[in-house]
Amino acid sequence: MLRAVVFDLDGTITRLTLPLEAMRADTKRFYIERGLPPDLLDPVDGISSTRMKAREYFLSRGLGEEEWAIMEREIDGILTRHESEAAKSAELIQGVLDVVKKIRNLGLKTAILTNNGRDAVEIVLRRLPLKGYFDVIQTRNESPNPKPYPDGLLLLLKQLGVSKSEAVYVGDAVIDAAAAKRAGMRFWGVATGETSVEDLEQAGAERVFGRLEEIIPAVEAEMGQS
Repeated sequence: MLRAVVFDLDGTITRLTLPLEAMRADTKRFYIERGLPPDLLDPVDGISSTRMKAREYFLSRGLGEEEWAIMEREIDGILTRHESEAAKSAELIQGVLDVVKKIRNLGLKTAILTNNGRDAVEIVLRRLPLKGYFDVIQTRNESPNPKPYPDGLLLLLKQLGVSKSEAVYVGDAVIDAAAAKRAGMRFWGVATGETSVEDLEQAGAERVFGRLEEIIPAVEAEMGQS
């Protein structure tokens, strides 16, 4: 039985304003300047896939975990600058809080798992009334590893006190689908960010919705209230 719905943030709850292309370019540039061969990266590599390839490369060539952690803190600072600037103009997608309220009124727990850092999320929380709608709001800084690793989702489920089979992750990106799959959770896609319905389906979404409002009947059906 469904007991919790976990949401992504950017592109799912808030309008997608992150300068993703600039963030991806800065991430690649950072690692290349530190010795990552450019030909190891593909044009389609995003932030997470670039970091995963960089980690594998540097650790396989003798870089210690402490040295890698230093690099991670540096890249985190670069990303945080982009995220914090975007957070200053964060806006809710129309109607999303009504959706979350309805889900909570059905007796379900709700949470957010985002790859944004805590500093940027705190700016968003000062601007937008999200705190009262979610039991947990978890950023990449509280997750052992960011999406597409499953670690953040698994930690969040533990905090909510629910099992993998009792929760669904709702997001707008392929990376959300990958994290859910690795965590052994179901994933529902919403085409409100940068990813099309077709790409979300190909990424393994159990269901894909054009708008977040459309998940309410699906949730009610899970609760036996359709």
